[in-house]
Parts: sequence; C-alpha cells; structure tokens
Amino acid sequence: MHRFFVSPELVAQTNHSSLYRVMLPAAVAHQVRDVLRLTPGERVVLLDNSGDEIEARIVHTGRSGVEVEVVERRKGRSEGCLRLVLYQGLLKSARFEWILEKGTELGVSAFVPLRCQRSQSGQEALGTTKVQRWQRILQEAAEQCGRSRLPELLSVRSLPQALAELPPDALIVMPWEQERKLSLRTALRTRLRQTRQAGLHGPFTVALFIGPEGGLAPEEVALAREHGALVVSLGPRILRAETAALVAAASILYEYEDGEEQADEALSG
Repeated sequence: MHRFFVSPELVAQTNHSSLYRVMLPAAVAHQVRDVLRLTPGERVVLLDNSGDEIEARIVHTGRSGVEVEVVERRKGRSEGCLRLVLYQGLLKSARFEWILEKGTELGVSAFVPLRCQRSQSGQEALGTTKVQRWQRILQEAAEQCGRSRLPELLSVRSLPQALAELPPDALIVMPWEQERKLSLRTALRTRLRQTRQAGLHGPFTVALFIGPEGGLAPEEVALAREHGALVVSLGPRILRAETAALVAAASILYEYEDGEEQADEALSG
C-alpha cells in the first residue's frame, strides 16, 4: 500500500474511533488521484509521525478531493534502539540532497548540516524554501522506504558547536582520509565488545561526522579527538564526501541496529 505522511490532527480520532472518514490534504489527494490513479476500494497508509500506521480505504475521488475511511491504527515498523545522527559537512545542494534521500532509506535518525573550515559549497543562507525542499525529500524518502517516523533535520552547526552539544554517552565516529591504522569496522566492534562487557546493549546514539568536499582540517580532527571521537579509516581509497557518508552510515547500522542478535554475531565473528 502507498504511504503518506499527514498532519497528526487529521487522524487524531483514530485514538477514539475505529471507523470515520476524512478528506485527504490537497497534495496527498493529487498524488492519490492524479499521479497514482488509485480508485475507490483501494487502501493507503497514513502516517502521523508517531510511529503508528493508519490504514484507510478510499471511498471517493473527484475534483473536489479524495475522501478515505480510516480502518485501523497499528504500530509501525520499529526504528530500533540506535539513533544515528549524521553531521554532514556542507556540500553542493544536489549532493547534500542525495545524502538526505539515501541516508533516510538507510535509517539515519537525524541530519545536521555542518560548517567546516574547508566548506566551499552550501554556505549560502538556508532560507525557508530550501529547508522546505529538504523536508519534502526526507518525507518522500521515508514514505518510499517504509519508515513510520521522519528523520529530523537540524539547523546548521559549526564543528565546535556540534561537538560541544553532544550527549556525554554518544559514540563519536569521524572518518578521515589521513587515518591509516584504525578501521571503522575494528573501531565499531571494539566499542561493541566493551559495551557488552559493561552489561550495556550497545550505543544508543552514534554521531557520525563527515567532512565537506575539501575534507576535514587536521585541527578539526584534533578537536574531535579531544571530545573522544574515534577517528577511523574507510579503506585505502579516497571517497567523495557523499560516498563516505553512506558507506559509514551503512556500516554503523549493520553493526548495531539489530540489537542483541547482531551484537552476538559481531562478537563471534
């Protein structure tokens, strides 16, 4: 079934009544009627960003709008216990938008545009139009990949500000092309082993820092180390910033997102 995020107010009655009818918002109605050409009797899933899924049956489509009957509210797919926050050095718009889309599909919990010393692109003011576009990209990607909650999009931070704001128990990971000894895999599995031995269930927040096109300056890496960052290598090849972001995010989610079962695999591997 096709999935659409709507305002919580539209489906608030599902907390009290199992069956009632609502008119879909104009943008969603356009998708249902004109793009997907869905017809009465077909079903869609409405999402209010609570983590629930609200199943609804189309009862009428017309130029005046699309009316649906809410059938059921149920728990959506869990986001897991890991909160992965991607601090991405500012890039050209198209590349940053690609990271938003693909990062959402992978399972990134929040995105933070990061102003770095070598940031040459994306430094223009983030006006309302651009932020709204980014929000639409997140929403469409979340609908497409089956998520029941939208990733957060935070405001631009400088690197020092971002490091200072991190929760004390966050695992900070910073890939850097000049790191030669510590691989991302080794760093993650070592930390996972340590947390298991301490009786914990792995990190709940991982802060992943990726530099801009020009890379991170040595002073920035040194500052991150002072805050406890694991500075790691992604391998022998120099990756583009957007490639590094998704490779690192996918690796972190692979190691941690499946909880105890994945942890056992990692420790025995």
